[in-house]
Amino acid sequence: MPDAPSADRRTARAESLALIGVALLALVAPLVPGRVTLGPLALDSVILGVPAALLLAWPLMRALGLRRLPRLGAAAPAIVFLGWLLLSCVANRNGVGGLMTWLRYAMYVAFAAAVATVALDARRRLALMWVFALTGSLNAVHGVYQYFNPSEQIGLAGLSEDVATRVFSTFENPNFFAEFLVLVFAVTLALAFASRGRARFWAVMMLGVQTLALLLTYTRGSWLALAAGLAVAVLMVDAKLVVPFIAGGVVMVPVVPGALDRVLSIFSLEGTAAFRMQLWQVAGTVIGEDPLFGFGPGDFYLAFKSAVLAHPELRPGYLIYGAHNSYFQIGAEAGVVAMLAFLMLVFTACRMGLFYSVRAGEDRSGRLQNAALTAGLIAFGINALTSNSFQHPRAAVFFFLLMGLQAGLGAAWWDRVPAPVATPG
Repeated sequence: MPDAPSADRRTARAESLALIGVALLALVAPLVPGRVTLGPLALDSVILGVPAALLLAWPLMRALGLRRLPRLGAAAPAIVFLGWLLLSCVANRNGVGGLMTWLRYAMYVAFAAAVATVALDARRRLALMWVFALTGSLNAVHGVYQYFNPSEQIGLAGLSEDVATRVFSTFENPNFFAEFLVLVFAVTLALAFASRGRARFWAVMMLGVQTLALLLTYTRGSWLALAAGLAVAVLMVDAKLVVPFIAGGVVMVPVVPGALDRVLSIFSLEGTAAFRMQLWQVAGTVIGEDPLFGFGPGDFYLAFKSAVLAHPELRPGYLIYGAHNSYFQIGAEAGVVAMLAFLMLVFTACRMGLFYSVRAGEDRSGRLQNAALTAGLIAFGINALTSNSFQHPRAAVFFFLLMGLQAGLGAAWWDRVPAPVATPG
């Protein structure tokens, strides 16, 4: 039987390997763009990085055992979603592409479990948050540099001439970058709540750079989504802070050239809003044609083209385009059951914030960190209503990183009795 010191060394080694695996993905995926296509396989930093992270986390997960692993709270909808997605692959016979789509989602869920295992320990959790926050801040600094030294102009239609460009950093376009920044902001905010002294100062500085970069993407959906997520977080902490929160947001918008016009255009039913509605009509048509199993996982572009050619009255102006709604796109690819199960997975991930909040007790720092992470999860889930957020791997994988961070943070509170909710009178 192995002695205690050698067992401790093995445990310490497993803990270090798990942290390294997850931290490497948090470092590499945001900074390394592009993909390599090998036949039917499209390989990028996420599809390669997640298996590596899982492999390095496995010794720690095995050492803990099934009963001691932190619970994500979303196992049931995840199982239904992945099961139905696999049935859709079989029903549609869409081969390697469909299986790769299924594998990507399955790896996301497994990655959340691996992150939760790493995040059980406060020091490892803090180290992981620092890596992700610093990497996101590097992206943000790059984005701000792009604004003052523009080399490409992407998606400037409808913006005032005062806008030099929409920043995108290492991402394919400003929308993808904004989705990523929403998640980075939430983790950095949690880091600020977890830190003290100089560490908190630097976390706040990073928040400032990330906020500026997010504004310079001019991505309205991400602005609104983050505002909604933060509003919920504020309510979770102290409802009295809602008014100062709104006032702070109102003050910030006019600082960035063209931001106020961009915000006001949210309420317009013309331009990009009208175009998105056309895309949703196409997605709805595809869902209506096969609500059970859809067109096949990963085959939305083919489904879009088929629907537009069969229904010229839809007239979106393109033969190939995304749905600009992650949930509709999943429904079109894999059917209504898969869409509803995925919606429930996202909703449950967001709801866990409240579950932990009422059990955190006197742990104020933990409650604030939980609220910040909840804000990011809610924001990304809302963002996916107007964008293909969950179909963009370099952003989507970090939704599951936040799930894992929150599960690791809240594991100690799971079995506590919820605090009574105060009622007036």
